[in-house]
Amino acid sequence: MPTKVDDNQCIGCKKCYNLCPLDVFTWQEEIKKPKVTYEEECWHCGICWMECPKRAIDIVLPPSLW
Repeated sequence: MPTKVDDNQCIGCKKCYNLCPLDVFTWQEEIKKPKVTYEEECWHCGICWMECPKRAIDIVLPPSLW
C-alpha cells in the first residue's frame, strides 16, 4: 500500500480527502476519518502528507520509484 492513514494520529480534518488531486481517499462517515480506497491511483505527490496537521499520513514509495 503506497499511502496509509494512521487512525490514532488522524483528527478527521478532511484535508487529505479534500486536497487529493486523484481522489484516492473516501470518507468514513461513521468514524469521521479518511480511508485510502484507490491506492493504485496514488501518484505519491505528497499533498496529503504535507497538509496533514498531525502527520497521520505515511507515503510508502513502491520499489520502482526508489
